[in-house]
Amino acid sequence: MTWEELNDLTVSNGAIDSLKKLIIARVFNNPELERFFTLYRNVHNGDKVGYLGSMSDVGWVGGGCEPTYRQAAIQMLEKVWEIGKWEIPLKLCYEDLENTIAEYCLKTGTEIADLQQTEYMKYIFIPKLEEAFMNFLWRIIWFGDKAAALNTASGVITTGVDVDLFKTTDGLWKRLFAVATSSSEQKVTIEANNEASTALQLSKIKEKGIAIGIFDSLLENADPRIASMDGACVMATKTLTDALAKDLKVNYKEILTWEQVFKGLRVTEYNGIPIYEVSIWDRMIKTYQNNGTKLNIPHRAVFTAPSELLVGTPADSIISQFDNHFNRTTRLNHTYACGKIGTQLGQDDLIQMAY
Repeated sequence: MTWEELNDLTVSNGAIDSLKKLIIARVFNNPELERFFTLYRNVHNGDKVGYLGSMSDVGWVGGGCEPTYRQAAIQMLEKVWEIGKWEIPLKLCYEDLENTIAEYCLKTGTEIADLQQTEYMKYIFIPKLEEAFMNFLWRIIWFGDKAAALNTASGVITTGVDVDLFKTTDGLWKRLFAVATSSSEQKVTIEANNEASTALQLSKIKEKGIAIGIFDSLLENADPRIASMDGACVMATKTLTDALAKDLKVNYKEILTWEQVFKGLRVTEYNGIPIYEVSIWDRMIKTYQNNGTKLNIPHRAVFTAPSELLVGTPADSIISQFDNHFNRTTRLNHTYACGKIGTQLGQDDLIQMAY
């Protein structure tokens, strides 16, 4: 809730005497982050992550005595962590709360400027800050881009959005797109993404047979090893899962059965593979990658296991503690948090995409 939004709330002669009685519109409850990736702790910029692949084929026709000895190669993969810095520095002045409903939570006299331990801090500021921080993690982990630029320049970021919100590190989508660019057989093209307007993008994906064809191609063209991996699943935008549900209902009278994992996240099954509807991707694409005419790749899906989607941090957790304090010299309330985070992919050939 911003200061402007607080100003929109009417103070009615003391009828609302506690911010605990203030009903704030329910916001999206972000899905559990680590369901979709593997977290590596205590890693630093430049550290290497190594993978052992398969051994080359062995077992030739028998030749009797004095066999010919051969060599077998074992695939080895090494990638380098790129860890970036982030920070959240905020300041609050009590005067911003005056003449709003929040003034009822202010202290009095000399301590009026100290917002610590007030109802405003406890019931509004801290909960909203926690939500904003979770939004930051989703934004950086999936949509981060060290070269982020506005769509009026060379990038895809919505005009008016601060590009520095994305520059901490390259996110998983940027890395996934790079894999598909270098290995086209790992990508299923979704033609609806290329339509000239948002309306067409959203309508074309729902045409008969389109969504079923996308999911069938995604699963059939993928490396067969993916399906047998622990936690293997398809993660997709809501636009894509909605289209699949409609396609199956219209063409085959089949109703997808959804399970609410937790608020904001549903899962179903298609051809024996779990399908997760990650609607926060839709929200971020609409908010951060919208040029006013069309959206940037609104329909996306990735088929892999969390073990191939890596997030690293030098700390023990990606969730940092916030330092909240009142400065008795400046009479300002300060909130600060910082940390480091980076992403990486495991074995590129164990990832299949559709976009």
